[in-house]
Amino acid sequence: MKTVEPGPLKVVKRRFDFRKLAAIDIVFLGYKLVFAEYTFGVLFSIALGIFVLFRGHSVWQVVLGTYLICLGINYVPMLAYTVSIGNKQNAQAELAVELTEKRKAMSKYRRLSVFLLVPLLAPILAARGE
Repeated sequence: MKTVEPGPLKVVKRRFDFRKLAAIDIVFLGYKLVFAEYTFGVLFSIALGIFVLFRGHSVWQVVLGTYLICLGINYVPMLAYTVSIGNKQNAQAELAVELTEKRKAMSKYRRLSVFLLVPLLAPILAARGE
């Protein structure tokens, strides 16, 4: 019997499942806190980036301002996932089997959260995956 290998997009999507990252945050931190965290991440990062761009007089300041704006944009899909999940029960259903080993799941998704620092990775993957 021939086995079918998953396509590159499916492998990337499985590896970078930001929706499940939002779900695990909701399970362990609560919907309101996660919603506030991602809203703050979007608004504050973009506002600070714009401020740095307007006040910047060097190439590094322009780079920093651009990075901060991209960082804020990275949190837009996370905020959208949080809103679409909606509550702790839905988040638990989203994670299902992974919650049987809570430490392993937390470890996996905490490592994934580091990739939120890569400019525009989350929105690009969200756009390509849906």
